[in-house]
Amino acid sequence: MRLKDLKVTLKCVEGPCRRSRPGTVFYVRNARLEIPEGEGVCLFALASLVAPLIAASIPTSPESSILDITREFQCPDPLAKVIFRVDEETEWR
Repeated sequence: MRLKDLKVTLKCVEGPCRRSRPGTVFYVRNARLEIPEGEGVCLFALASLVAPLIAASIPTSPESSILDITREFQCPDPLAKVIFRVDEETEWR
């Protein structure tokens, strides 16, 4: 099965989070996590993104895609609001 390629962008950080930086980008390509050199992703945030990333990468009809419902996901840290945006990647860099 060919999976969708995704681009994940850290959209914003509100509150005391020192592990996340707005503008950070990473990719999910064929169920493989690719983090560009010099970037980093908090494990707590990544853990909360795994299920939505799997759901978004599976080819479905447009009306049942999770990305048609929402493209933004929040880290579970109760003290900091960290928002990630997930988009389908149509072209590889």
